Amino acid sequence: MPGSLRRTLSLWQVSLSGIGVILGAGVYALIGPAAALAGNVLWLSFVLAGVTAGLTAYAYAQLGRLAPRNSPEFQYTALAFGPTAGFVAGSLMLAADILATAAVTIGFGGYVHHLLGTPLTVNALALVGVLGVILYSGIRQSVAIAIVLTVLEAAGLLFVIVIGVPFWSGTAYLAAPNGFAGISGAAALIFFAYLGFDELGNFAEEMRRPERDLPRALFVSMAASTAIYVLVALSAVAAVGASELGASSAPLALVARRVLGARADVALSVVALAATANTALLLLVSAARSVYGMAAAGVLPTSLARVNRASVPVAATAAVLGALAVLVGLGGLQAMAAMTDAVVLLSFMLVNASLPWLAAHRAPASALRRIADLVIPMLGLLLCGWLLAHAGVMSIGIALGLSGLALLGAPGPRAWWRARLRSGSAP
Repeated sequence: MPGSLRRTLSLWQVSLSGIGVILGAGVYALIGPAAALAGNVLWLSFVLAGVTAGLTAYAYAQLGRLAPRNSPEFQYTALAFGPTAGFVAGSLMLAADILATAAVTIGFGGYVHHLLGTPLTVNALALVGVLGVILYSGIRQSVAIAIVLTVLEAAGLLFVIVIGVPFWSGTAYLAAPNGFAGISGAAALIFFAYLGFDELGNFAEEMRRPERDLPRALFVSMAASTAIYVLVALSAVAAVGASELGASSAPLALVARRVLGARADVALSVVALAATANTALLLLVSAARSVYGMAAAGVLPTSLARVNRASVPVAATAAVLGALAVLVGLGGLQAMAAMTDAVVLLSFMLVNASLPWLAAHRAPASALRRIADLVIPMLGLLLCGWLLAHAGVMSIGIALGLSGLALLGAPGPRAWWRARLRSGSAP
């Protein structure tokens, strides 16, 4: 029978976890290709991606008050448009979680190869095994390890910021060789670096006060991460230059080497290992709980909602670990990141559409709140669509293909409501 999760997580634990999953492999690896597209105005691409993510975070925060449950994309979209649309949105985000985890796991394997020369795929699969052990130890242990790694990876980014500050004054930060198309393309690529705020909804059933703390954790995570990203972009471009940054496979390590020498390169590579491992851990935690949430709601087999004595969704965790192991050998970091972005942006468009729909059909708390709930997510919807258009034809095709498969596999409304009634979760 499906079990329940324990409410043990506080506001600061979830906020730091959100910052940890956001400040991961994206900025450490993708800042190079993004710099090649945007040039010195790379910082503006981070702002554009951050604004898009922030507007979407508003929708998550407001919808989280109405449905503070795991698998938020499924819960929120189903609340507005019914279980079929919810299943599509939830399935897209679940696929994106696993694709993103594969991307950062490959990134981890690449950094180990850079340091030790061992095969990338073997390194990545070894990380999958270690993360599996951590996940089965329980949510509190997983989050505690993630917080330690978060501090380390944030320290690495702050280090890059500090060593680049002396170079700021001589840099032309408005130089954009590819114009606004390059800025938009870079924003679409590095949107991957913002993934994580949406995962906080998967902690809802393990938070002590999700209705109050989930919106706060979302905004704390987004504000802190965006500020750090913009400062990193300013320092990296100033210290190395956009063209050299774009040609490097380890761009932030290149910044450290250029300013302080080879030892700094090794040190920052070790920090990058912590960052990629941390991101993979937190994405796996969220993906497992997304599967659990959809199974508990009756749209996936209920066996996937089983939990053990440590309150770990064991079957869901095994499923996402298995899928991750298969994906690790199928693509490179940049290709996986582009596919992830397209899938995520499509799911975000459904979430952003859900809030104004509900706002238009429910009694608002105030006239100002009603206007905000109509306007802000619509702006988020438009910006997500704009970035999706710059994600690449193949990535868009994969996102649409996954949507079609989810639509074909979605349970009918009657089956969904019967499952809800059996589980006692119907309103």
